[in-house]
Amino acid sequence: MMCYYQRRKRPTQVSSELPFEIISEILSWLPVLSLLKFKCVCKQWFLLLQDYKFIAKHSNQTCCILSPYYHCEWENKSIVTVSDKKYELKGYCSGLSLEKSTTSQVCRIRNPATRKVLYLPDAHDEGSKELMDLGLNSLTGECKVFRVYFDTAQEQVGIEVITIGKDEMWRPLHKQNKNWLGRGKPVLKQSRCGADKVEWALHLPEIITEGRKLCLQIHSLDLWSERLTTTTLPQGAFIDLENLWPFLWDNRPAVAGIVGGDLHILVLVDFKEHKWSQNKIIFPLKNLEVDDTILTDKIALIQGRSNQLVFLNGEQLISYDIEKKTVKVFANLESLKERIPRLKSTLVTLKEMTSEIKGAQD
Repeated sequence: MMCYYQRRKRPTQVSSELPFEIISEILSWLPVLSLLKFKCVCKQWFLLLQDYKFIAKHSNQTCCILSPYYHCEWENKSIVTVSDKKYELKGYCSGLSLEKSTTSQVCRIRNPATRKVLYLPDAHDEGSKELMDLGLNSLTGECKVFRVYFDTAQEQVGIEVITIGKDEMWRPLHKQNKNWLGRGKPVLKQSRCGADKVEWALHLPEIITEGRKLCLQIHSLDLWSERLTTTTLPQGAFIDLENLWPFLWDNRPAVAGIVGGDLHILVLVDFKEHKWSQNKIIFPLKNLEVDDTILTDKIALIQGRSNQLVFLNGEQLISYDIEKKTVKVFANLESLKERIPRLKSTLVTLKEMTSEIKGAQD
């Protein structure tokens, strides 16, 4: 028996230190609030949690959603999304929110998860309406904010942009063009591509006169290169250009019109190459049967995908599932309330961002 115990080997001592690669992997799955506390553990962790590759990996792996910070309210017969401090949500990208004061021209970029904020130079006080958004390119780390302002009374449209960390003031990209309103129709919304905006463009429709005929053009502004390209709708594609709906189909600019009781859609599949889809997408409007809902004259197609069409009908949204051939009707305000809490928490921080909490230490 003694020989047996003597022959037994002592247990191997296990190292108390994990490889840093494993530590990094574990941290990449934790929520933002925990990671903010872990910055104080050591210098190595502090640098890791500021590394852009780690931040991108963390954003892809985690699904932590922010607690509702914004709420919807009616203002001048339209829906606005504001925070408790009366800042309107104008756009968001990769966990960053673009906000503008409801009482002044003050704009700021904010990370609601880390409570970091960056105030931008005041935008010009021009135009009765405006469209704003920010973009973050995950491949380059570049961040931009654009603003389109338009005034239906003056029939003027202008575009300006600011590159975070480079521009001290807003830069005008193009001169005002009264025709960019599309004869009273609003400008198209910007393209949205996933969590960040590696591909990011703004599309502006214009109806012009060529001789005795009308012609529809779409001006596409690539916001990263700041290059403007113009694509003309093929002749004969639509007869009634005045009643076309400009919208986004699978994140690409498109136009739609009613022809013989059917909805005809033509997509600009590549604005850089001026390439339209070879064939129209035809959708029978008889499939759009909405019970207990009065379709107004203001109904318009606002968004389309390969499996869904979304119409705006006054203050209602009508969603049609193309595959299931089912229709859902819900209030526009309710749809916004559902989207707002989906803002994802992230560690993304821009240079010159500071804590919005007075006296707080980074």
